[in-house]
Amino acid sequence: MFDKSPEMQEKIRKLAVKIVKHYRGKGPEYVIVKIDDELITITIKGILSNLSEILVEEGDVERVKEYWKTLRPYLENQYAEEVYELIGRNFEYTWQINHLESPDRTIVLFLKFIGDGSIEKKKV
Repeated sequence: MFDKSPEMQEKIRKLAVKIVKHYRGKGPEYVIVKIDDELITITIKGILSNLSEILVEEGDVERVKEYWKTLRPYLENQYAEEVYELIGRNFEYTWQINHLESPDRTIVLFLKFIGDGSIEKKKV
């Protein structure tokens, strides 16, 4: 059974803050971590860089989406490696951006535990 303690939730939260801070230059507005039996859900608000925020406000959402296509593999690899080291279990993950055009935009990551060996990345 996986450690679902508040301490583990806080470690996962701090790791998400670290990754966002590295990309954005400052931490996110909030990170919420929920651990169930076989799934970790991480909700992050405050994910865009200042430049991306300006582009979205000016209606250039497509440019921000293109930017994310370039940045996404870098963030995914770094986060996946560090989460694996932290939790010590293999997982596959999916993620989604909710409400990109809205100030309420969030990224939600879903890490589903697997037991067959390597880390697998499931593309959405």
